[in-house]
Amino acid sequence: MSWAMVGGAVVGGALNLYGQRKANQSAQKGYDAATAEQARQYDQSRQDQMPWLQAGQGALATLQALNSGDFSAYKESPDYKFRYDQGLQALNRMAAARGNFRSGGHDRDLIDYGQGMASQGYGDFYNRQASLAGVGQTASQSLGALGQNYASNVGNLAVNAGNQRADYYGNQDNILGQVSAGIVGGANRWNYNQQVKQPYSW
Repeated sequence: MSWAMVGGAVVGGALNLYGQRKANQSAQKGYDAATAEQARQYDQSRQDQMPWLQAGQGALATLQALNSGDFSAYKESPDYKFRYDQGLQALNRMAAARGNFRSGGHDRDLIDYGQGMASQGYGDFYNRQASLAGVGQTASQSLGALGQNYASNVGNLAVNAGNQRADYYGNQDNILGQVSAGIVGGANRWNYNQQVKQPYSW
């Protein structure tokens, strides 16, 4: 091997190393961009699902209170208040028209009406809260699946990036080994030629 060939091997190896380095950098930029896009999509989807999740969490808290005997949420609900007020006004007007407003019979009618109203609308209110809590549960499950997909995709990207880097370092070692072998071979050939031209004298 001539020194020109050795020089060619060194230059070729250097160019190959440079090309490998640029390819590795380009691949890493691609992995970084893909990871950033995964994060952006995850954050956006989570933000989009959050109102459903929060509504469901609120409804679940209301159900827990109702099941514990706290009916304040039901009694403070706009539909209950409206129906209760409208019915109460109707009873008062009827009692006033009959002339027994504030009588014992009127008081009994008011008590019966209040108890009936409480039990009549409670089931509807409870079912609406349960339905809304179900919507929150579905949103929670969607977010869980979204998180798993995000973790899986980003994990795959990280593995691919690691493999790319390992290939890059492996290629570097191979190229440097070839260049070193070329230099050593050239040096040995030069040394041999020198010995043949001028043998050692003892």
